[in-house]
Amino acid sequence: MVRSKSLTSLFLAACVLVLFICDAYSAAKKEILIGAVNTMTGAGAMVGEEHRWAYEQAINDINAKGGVFVKELNKKLPLRLIVADDRTDPAQAASAAERLIKRDKVDFLLGTTQGPLNIAASAVAEKYKKLYVATTFFPEDFLAQKYSWVAVSFFYASELLRSSVATMNVLPKDIRPKKVCVIVPDTPEGQAFGGGASKIVPGEGYELTLYETYTEGTKDLSPSVLKMKKAGVEAIVYFGHSTDGITLIRQIKEHDYNPKYIWGARGLWPVEFYDALKSDADYIVSDGHWSEALGYGVSKELGSRFRKQFGGKTSVTIGNFYSIVQALAQAIEEAGSIDGKKVRDVFYSGKFVAKNTTNGDLKFNEKGLAVIPPVALQWYKGERMPVYP
Repeated sequence: MVRSKSLTSLFLAACVLVLFICDAYSAAKKEILIGAVNTMTGAGAMVGEEHRWAYEQAINDINAKGGVFVKELNKKLPLRLIVADDRTDPAQAASAAERLIKRDKVDFLLGTTQGPLNIAASAVAEKYKKLYVATTFFPEDFLAQKYSWVAVSFFYASELLRSSVATMNVLPKDIRPKKVCVIVPDTPEGQAFGGGASKIVPGEGYELTLYETYTEGTKDLSPSVLKMKKAGVEAIVYFGHSTDGITLIRQIKEHDYNPKYIWGARGLWPVEFYDALKSDADYIVSDGHWSEALGYGVSKELGSRFRKQFGGKTSVTIGNFYSIVQALAQAIEEAGSIDGKKVRDVFYSGKFVAKNTTNGDLKFNEKGLAVIPPVALQWYKGERMPVYP
């Protein structure tokens, strides 16, 4: 009997201790720390600036409404963003993610600006079981990694590749380009993109006349440009950073070469690309992650804010990056917790839909993937005009 009373007393004491710890934790937890791996320097810095700005805007907007409601704590908590530079380098992306986890003690991670960097940072997130929410991460690559702690919202590379030539399909046949060159960096991602494009181009009824590779950061693409000119290439499908894209267009002009159509992924949409080339960039088609014209959520307000802050410039990425912050905030509220596993389980439930984001309703499947469509936009007089879909 005495032993039974002792056990009961111990149990009650343990319950009181647990409640005390929970209350203390609730009182102590005053904010949710969000770590963002971001491209602040290196070849991808032009994209990184928009990426960082979008995250900041999303977090500011959420905080302006009091933050994120956490049911377990019965209160709203503000978000605080901590940014670490990946220097456009996979090894540095991994280091940045580890620093955010170990030194800054972040609760959740947001992804960076491109696939190889996200793969490197995701490996660290998996190691430490820290939820990593990203975009600009092709589903083909994401699914191949079989992650447990990464959630992604992006379009399939195959759909992006199809959009590279689909915009030509609307042209009358008598003026439609026929001979195509695919030009990509000599990197694993470049080769993967180039390999896919080499199948899509003939599959859509065009002739793959040339397949060219180049070294990232090169100052001379003239050999490739002269090959294209000599072969009578009429359309160029390019993949690479803005700096290399600027070099390519400048040397096309220098060699008095006039292809009918140029499409580029990753580096031809930043405003800095147009600023560097001015009218030489007119009619060039780029990929896009988002368009203000689609009107999802607060897209128009966000676009207006960007133009005001950046002297009238526009963006085709900010709504995409903004939307994953919205998705993370909604997943935290759905979980009712800031416990990483509980929030991860929301993304992997196969039922979670992040509603009314700047990219529409994001429906995450049981593998943590939400698929969005690619967008193609054409430069003209400093503006981007949606041309696909």
